[in-house]
Amino acid sequence: MEYINNELCLGPLKKPLLPLCANYMRPIYVYDLDFVAQRYQAMTKALPGTRVFYAMKANPNVEVLQKLKHLGAGADVVSLGEIKRALESGFSPQDIVYSGVGKTRHEISEALTLGIYQINVESLPELERIGAMARSLGKRASVALRLNPDIDIKTHPYIATGLKDNKFGMELSLIPDLVKCLQTYSDSLELVGISLHLGSQMLEFSGYQEALKRLKTVYVDLQKKFDTLTRFDFGGGLGIFYDRLDVELEESLLKDYANITLETLGDLQCELQTEPGRWLVGHCGTLIAQVQYVKKTSAKTFVIVDAGMNHLIRPSLYEAEHLIFPLKKTMEVMKADIVGPICESSDFFAKERTLGKVQEGDFVAIMDSGAYGYSMASLYNLQELPLEICL
Repeated sequence: MEYINNELCLGPLKKPLLPLCANYMRPIYVYDLDFVAQRYQAMTKALPGTRVFYAMKANPNVEVLQKLKHLGAGADVVSLGEIKRALESGFSPQDIVYSGVGKTRHEISEALTLGIYQINVESLPELERIGAMARSLGKRASVALRLNPDIDIKTHPYIATGLKDNKFGMELSLIPDLVKCLQTYSDSLELVGISLHLGSQMLEFSGYQEALKRLKTVYVDLQKKFDTLTRFDFGGGLGIFYDRLDVELEESLLKDYANITLETLGDLQCELQTEPGRWLVGHCGTLIAQVQYVKKTSAKTFVIVDAGMNHLIRPSLYEAEHLIFPLKKTMEVMKADIVGPICESSDFFAKERTLGKVQEGDFVAIMDSGAYGYSMASLYNLQELPLEICL
């Protein structure tokens, strides 16, 4: 983010945002594809030889997907809808890893028929279902076991996924039952991988390193029983900073993350896989909204914009704090709550925030909203969804 000629610009090529508002009708998500490419290239450089499967749930915009496909990424999906979007965007079934805890029979049937590269299994009943369905279809499903090492990575509880009281993954004590199931369905299940995902927004890696060590032992033991086991999916979850844009520091954290991964798993001589989402696209997007009113009360000032929690729910759901800047630079500042039009007191983007002074009709950019922004948007209050523009 940088002001040039007093106008806010986005991304490494400093693209101005204000011209996008010339015929403004409603809030706009803007994604900088050059920034996406820069982030992808930084990750693949840090993790050479690792297959990157982009976590589509972060941002399923078609142009974003096409850019990542062109760069060499696969797709990590969690629904049939995401599978269809990936295929429409140019990915082949062999580019797709299918994750998620609640795969339906219809979704599994479609995945098996398509020949999806890998299905990450989240429970014993799911493994049994896939085995039985693949057998009935005359297919052999390539599966990876998502194992839960019961390790805390110190993130928001709603995005932690590696603890035993989370719905994700399978406890290590279940391995004997999983082995038995794999043997029962040896004609229709092929164990190809072990999968790990501890959660989102990892900025410290001691827990991650311990989890890798635990699952490495499991991998080696299982490989003695299943010679088809050749992949280790170490998940995603690498965090970004929302309180500042510091690409150098984030790339330093990426280097630490990559070093831990490669030093721990490198001697396995297997296919390493990762599923980044936020790290690739979080900073690449911004949500532009227009100020409708500046409302002053005896307690505080409210800047009321036309976007709300229905467009970007992270502040309401996760208490997340996004930087907010006027599209036109101003020397004056104000302190205000930045809120939306939705009929909920939880509809806010920031509270008691100091920002450049704005007035009715001005535009603001809610930064770092390229991940889990539009993909989590809703039609609550029957408000229209934002527009999406790729630069």
